[in-house]
Amino acid sequence: MAAGGRVSDMRIRRPPFRLHLRGGSVVNNATPSVWRVRDYRAWFVGDTLTQVGLSVGSFAFTLLGYHLTADAFLAGLIGTVSAAARAVAILPGGVLADMFDARRLMIWSGLGAFGIYGVLSGMYLTETLTTGSLLVIAACEGMVVGLFFNVTDVALPRIVGKELLAEASAANQSRDAAIRLAAAPVSGFLFGLHPSVPLIVSAVTRLGEVGSALAIKKNLAPERRDDAPAVRSLSSGSRWLAAWRQPRVLIGLVVLVNFALGACGMTIVLSQQEAGTPAWQIGIIQTFQGAGVLAGGVVVGWALRRLSGQRIVQISICTITIAFSGLLFTQSVWVVAVLGFVASLPLIPLNAVQGSFLALIIPDQIRGRVLSLSSLLGSLAGALAPLLAGTLLEYSNYATAIGVPLAILASAAIAAVFSKAVASIPRRSEFGRIEALPVRPR
Repeated sequence: MAAGGRVSDMRIRRPPFRLHLRGGSVVNNATPSVWRVRDYRAWFVGDTLTQVGLSVGSFAFTLLGYHLTADAFLAGLIGTVSAAARAVAILPGGVLADMFDARRLMIWSGLGAFGIYGVLSGMYLTETLTTGSLLVIAACEGMVVGLFFNVTDVALPRIVGKELLAEASAANQSRDAAIRLAAAPVSGFLFGLHPSVPLIVSAVTRLGEVGSALAIKKNLAPERRDDAPAVRSLSSGSRWLAAWRQPRVLIGLVVLVNFALGACGMTIVLSQQEAGTPAWQIGIIQTFQGAGVLAGGVVVGWALRRLSGQRIVQISICTITIAFSGLLFTQSVWVVAVLGFVASLPLIPLNAVQGSFLALIIPDQIRGRVLSLSSLLGSLAGALAPLLAGTLLEYSNYATAIGVPLAILASAAIAAVFSKAVASIPRRSEFGRIEALPVRPR
């Protein structure tokens, strides 16, 4: 069946959309805590170490490029090579995530990253690191990140189950926000001690993924319900998305919101620099945004217990739009910082609900490929957002540079309010009854 076709029997009061909830029994709202799941605790510790290593290593890699070459162009080229290799590897990585046991892939990922950062730090310490070798290592690092980018996301529903996926996703995102907030200053401090120190730290902490994989007892192998060539192919994820409108809408909304946020964020930074704002004040704006994300992680549990997924998505996008509307009327550092705080509050609730629901409606056999395609679209949008901001500021004015992404946000908010795809997202307590959309529409 093509997207938008026959409506299946629904047992809860949700606008019709083909998919969804099994049975008609009353759902128990007393969902147990995700922290009671032993395998999730093991996964969380290992993944936390991995994220620390990834964040510290990434920032140190950026610093090392200029430190080694003393050339801004070459330093930028090193970053571009890494980003390009990551983008190229994301889609093949989705195939790996669908074809192989996630435990094995997590081990390969941790060992691969350990080897890359180990070689990098060793070459620096022995003074054998050259610009050419750094470019090669950057390409390898980007390739490893891209190939295994979605492995933990693909494995997480198998670890925690449907009912706890939103809570686990929120906890992971809150942790990631805290790590990102601290990674740059910590990595910078370690780099100041010696350029090899953050590289060594990154190498060791990336082994956390290996430890996590070995500690998890649950079977993380993909389901093998359909081994037809069409399901095994690289394009099966894109064909599934082409067939179903609902996941296309959900992915499109998040890509648009993240693109608009990236453009607004870059406009804020560049316009403040043009106005001669001291760097430490621009840093305060960034800090307020990070604090807003963390605060959203604190309230996400309350939101998940009291609001449907539909309302969380709608309120989140509308709040972001309204907050950034204030940027049209002021460039005051402190007002902009407060607006950034408010706009960042809904990000974890939005991503936790949308991401979890999307993962559950994707068939297990192709989840890696669909999530990889979603990540690739997000990466492309993230790369274009700063370009849009810089172009509009250079060739137009501040109001236009804010107004264009704001119009995109407003469009996303209107779509979220009226979309059947969003309206069908249930409460967190009902996630256990969500059924994946078929691989092949009937």
